[in-house]
Amino acid sequence: MRLQDQPDKRLMSMPLCRTNFYRIIHLTSENLFHLYENKKTEIAANTLIFSYPGKLESWSRSGKLYGNVVYFSKDFLPLDPVRPGYESLYPYFTADGALPLAISDQQASNLKLLSDEMIEETGSSRPDKTEMLKNLLPVYLHKIKRIYETNTGKLTGKTKENRLLYNLFRKQLESYIVQLQAGKHTIMPSVSALAEMMNMNPNYLNSSVKKVTGQTASAMIQEKLLLEAKAYLIHTSLQVAEIAYRLGFENLSYFNRFFKKHTQTTPSEFRKSIIL
Repeated sequence: MRLQDQPDKRLMSMPLCRTNFYRIIHLTSENLFHLYENKKTEIAANTLIFSYPGKLESWSRSGKLYGNVVYFSKDFLPLDPVRPGYESLYPYFTADGALPLAISDQQASNLKLLSDEMIEETGSSRPDKTEMLKNLLPVYLHKIKRIYETNTGKLTGKTKENRLLYNLFRKQLESYIVQLQAGKHTIMPSVSALAEMMNMNPNYLNSSVKKVTGQTASAMIQEKLLLEAKAYLIHTSLQVAEIAYRLGFENLSYFNRFFKKHTQTTPSEFRKSIIL
């Protein structure tokens, strides 16, 4: 779809939510603020923003937006994140790569031609439009891969190694949280536990993560738990004690202290302050 075709009265902000689809926003204007992993970013014109199933994010806008958006589901174009080679095929649909990506005017022009064509196909009545879209979309994704590699290809070998380890750490953390919520783990994730799963030294993992993000792996685990807690409080009616249990906290008091330390409010007060 085209952002400028949306009504001016659409939401000015979206609270923290977990996406269940793939999405690429090609923003050609400003006025958008993107919040991912507690990092608020002002988005400039000619920027790509990526989302993938399971990603937690929110946004707000200060005016009308312009640009194209491409959404698709796992069923429409099956992308298997655990398939060998996935990270090299779609590096921007990973925790490490899913940050806003600035692109040049020429890159933006080339991408817009393809997304415009897909938008026209989507709105057409042609009987073969689905087949056409399934052919156009992989070309679009591959063009973005080329842009991504061109725009990030100047990293040194050591920096690339650290970013790879960081991405593996994020994937392991995401997997652990999913298993925790499903009852397959009973305690909160820790650097030592995740490092063991990755067959790594915890100190080396901590050092690699800090070189990429400026934060320790432990701090990133706490940020992830806080985001998951907020998502539960915003989008479910679960009791606070049940949320604490699902996230592996030893008891409700510990969860309340943890939440208030990072937000200056209790989970119950946070839930009451949210207006959906």
